[in-house]
Formats: sequence, structure tokens, C-alpha cells
Amino acid sequence: MRLSTFVEAEHVKPREQVENICGVLIHVKPEFRHEIHAILTGLPGVEVHVMTEDGRMVVTVEDADGVWAGARITSFNDIQGVLSVTLAYHHFDSDLEGETVS
Repeated sequence: MRLSTFVEAEHVKPREQVENICGVLIHVKPEFRHEIHAILTGLPGVEVHVMTEDGRMVVTVEDADGVWAGARITSFNDIQGVLSVTLAYHHFDSDLEGETVS
């Protein structure tokens, strides 16, 4: 529930000059790894950096095209063949009123 609370809080904040970057570890069924890699790389704000033979992926996710990074990460669980999604890193930086959080 914490991720959904975070996503809800993100939606009420102004989004001018905001940088929101997440590092995610995704484990998928090995037989689906190429299909899932193609799905992920086709999503705006998503970049797959590493994919192993046994189905582990290192991915970064940023806010893009009106889709919040948190919502995008949550949606990974809906992809057939995804076994687990783990948020490993989160950086949020806002130039609004000198606010910086990471």
C-alpha cells in the first residue's frame, strides 16, 4: 500500500521542472524474457539496462508522457510472465521553491 500512497501524493504536486528517476529490479520467467524486454523498451520513460538468461532485468523508469513513474512501475506486475518487481532506488528532485528530496 505504500507505493499507492506515494503515487497518490505525486499526483497532487505541481510537475514543473521535476526529476523523478527510479531504479527497478524485475524478475521474469526466462521463457518470456525477450517478449517482456520488448514490451518494456516500448514504454515511454522506461529503459532496460541489463537482462540475464535467467530472467532478471535492471530497469530505470522516469515520469513520461503524463504517466507517473510510480504508476508505470506498478503496472509491470500486470505483464504476463513477470514474477517480481522491486524498487531498488528512487531519486526525486524538484526546483520548485528550492525543494530537493532524494
